[in-house]
Amino acid sequence: MSGIAEGPRIRERAIPHPPPWLIIAAAVLASSLAGRLMADGRIKYGVALVMAACFMPLVLFNLAAALAVYVAILFFQDLSVLSSGPNAIGVLVGLGWIGAFLGRRGQLAAIGDNRSLLLRIILFCCWLTLSITWAGHPGAAGTEVGYWWLAAFGFLITLTALTTAREVGYVALAFVIGSVISVLIGIASGGLHASADAVNQTAIQGRFTGGGGDPNVQAAGYVAAMFLIIGLIPIYRSRAMRFSLVGAFALVTVGFLATQSRGGLLALIVATVVALIVAPRYRRRILGLGAIMCVAIGVLLASTPGALSRITNFGGGSSGRGDLWRVALDVFHDHPLAGVGAGNFEAVESHFVLRPGAISRIRYLVDVPHLVHNTYLQLLAESGVVGLALYLAVILGSLRATWTAVKRFEANARPELADLARAVLMGTVAMLVALFFISDGDDVRLWVLLAMGPALLTLAGRTRARGP
Repeated sequence: MSGIAEGPRIRERAIPHPPPWLIIAAAVLASSLAGRLMADGRIKYGVALVMAACFMPLVLFNLAAALAVYVAILFFQDLSVLSSGPNAIGVLVGLGWIGAFLGRRGQLAAIGDNRSLLLRIILFCCWLTLSITWAGHPGAAGTEVGYWWLAAFGFLITLTALTTAREVGYVALAFVIGSVISVLIGIASGGLHASADAVNQTAIQGRFTGGGGDPNVQAAGYVAAMFLIIGLIPIYRSRAMRFSLVGAFALVTVGFLATQSRGGLLALIVATVVALIVAPRYRRRILGLGAIMCVAIGVLLASTPGALSRITNFGGGSSGRGDLWRVALDVFHDHPLAGVGAGNFEAVESHFVLRPGAISRIRYLVDVPHLVHNTYLQLLAESGVVGLALYLAVILGSLRATWTAVKRFEANARPELADLARAVLMGTVAMLVALFFISDGDDVRLWVLLAMGPALLTLAGRTRARGP
């Protein structure tokens, strides 16, 4: 990341690092415990402990870099070989942030600069928490609310841990590295050549998932990484680094197209239009990368001939998304203000199948209840107008902060930081558009992106105060 110009760092109170003997003792204890767990056959916990032990020094000495590593791991966290390791790493990042916060090492000024946005997040999460009281299944509501609070905590960690442009660049690059690793895992596992009825970690029904999980969720992360690459390329002076980013763009594009995600395609189109508007200097670069995408399409068609027909057929698919959307609107019609409670759509959707209107895939509503496959409709059905309005307020506040950061960096003659802020803006828009086809509003990667813009705005304010 040496190519990214350093911005001003908020003055911090230095506190001593843990003494070497304490680190050594902790390492010995962790290795002994991990060995015991594995010897007893509890491989899952042993692997998680090993990953946590290896990750701990990074958390202690560089929280921003630790956050970046965690973000990269999120792209392939569903691999069974990692077991509970990603969760353990996430817990360590949270504990490390708490320690930094108590020691006044974080960029606490970012909290004051973004009070309004943080208040919106708190109100949104509190409203979801309150919905437990009227939810028909409080247990499911409590679990769902917990995920939203964790996402909000991820926002707070990102906002306060990133104190320089270089650290913001670490996290942006983590999206790229995580996507590349995920695609490479899928290719190595034969995901690009999976048969139509294949069901495994890297391919679901012939669709590429890379590091595992839902192909639509992976596509949302891939498309965000693609736009971050566009913004990262001009930051580096090294030709080797620029060529590496172009190569990463080509590889991630292959993985993105192989997911055959229609929502991802729509996100790509909308974000491209936004990029051409807010970043006119990128137009030639976008067109050049578009040529690379055409080559990637050729590679995909050679390996998976039916992929392009599915990704461009918005009327097809087998998810029952249209039925789910109709039922979600029916649920909202009956509970317009407060919804049915967080995480309760799957519990009530079967009650609406007898309403007037054709339903083509009733099993997705009764036999195997599904999520809405649209984050905004999901929130509308589960938390009502109030919940969706608060969520949109958070999104708009974050996007506004990011765009303001772009303008301030330009006014201060810091084009490299303005490019970085534009990249964050485009990546965030891409993921937000993808949410129209998936119920994944609490995706930590999205909330990290939402926080990066306000973090850059705080940095831009310090830059203006000290001069360019």
